[in-house]
Amino acid sequence: MAAPSQNKRLEDAFNASHPDITLEITRGASDLVPKVDAEIATGADGADIFIMSGDSWFLRNKDNLAPVTADAAKTYPDWGVDGHAPIVSYSPFSMILWNTDAFPDGFETWDDLLAPEVKNRLGVRDTMSAVLASYLQYLQDKNGPNYLPELAEQNPKFYPSLIPMAQAVASGEIGVAYTASPAVVHDLESRGAPIDSVLIKDGWASPFIAGILKKSPRQDDAQIVMDYLLSPAGQEVFNGSGDAGSPIEGLDGTIDTTQMRVLSEKDTPPKVIAEWAVRLREIFNRG
Repeated sequence: MAAPSQNKRLEDAFNASHPDITLEITRGASDLVPKVDAEIATGADGADIFIMSGDSWFLRNKDNLAPVTADAAKTYPDWGVDGHAPIVSYSPFSMILWNTDAFPDGFETWDDLLAPEVKNRLGVRDTMSAVLASYLQYLQDKNGPNYLPELAEQNPKFYPSLIPMAQAVASGEIGVAYTASPAVVHDLESRGAPIDSVLIKDGWASPFIAGILKKSPRQDDAQIVMDYLLSPAGQEVFNGSGDAGSPIEGLDGTIDTTQMRVLSEKDTPPKVIAEWAVRLREIFNRG
């Protein structure tokens, strides 16, 4: 589920350094979860390593994950599930992304999204998940209890996830989005999209977690891939170019996410997600 630019860098760098193993990354969104779940249930060949945002899937599936025995794992600092699922990236979502044709002066703070000229031109998310529940809680805690209702008065347009919303900003379908990730933004910028963004430093980030599936018939190769991904070199490749933060601090090109709130299952259990689903409908009049 990581951004295309991250995946491509990882594929190219690993395959260049390990010519005897071919790494192929299949990217998806929520569709990947039932696909991987079905492979686990039936024992079908398919994914060897699964990477997705948040720790809930990995906590539920610890018994379906192989222990990570790669050398780099011995000193690796951050884990979603100890010994089984390392955090391989911290992706900041606390970005304001805008179309420079629509808003040439841009934005600097969350309050800027409440300006009259933003009305009917704002994009927000509405597919409830642990990620969205935690992000809405962050916005409320950061800006006060009236912020989300005031944002709702801007008559925003709703999107299921970051990428289609960012693409809508780039195309001019909307003028500004209240969340984006650096890797997605950089990918659009590389294609000449008329966009700009600001990253809120005391913001919010989602951990991307990796696990080797126990059902994989390529366990040795999977451990080699994981060893590379957890190494400083692999972390620079995956999270560099300003795309994300790394659990290994101080690597070139990575984002400092130490001041950001990070999504965790402990803080966002199913009850909290369900409560935010109700609140989202109420605040934004979603029926």
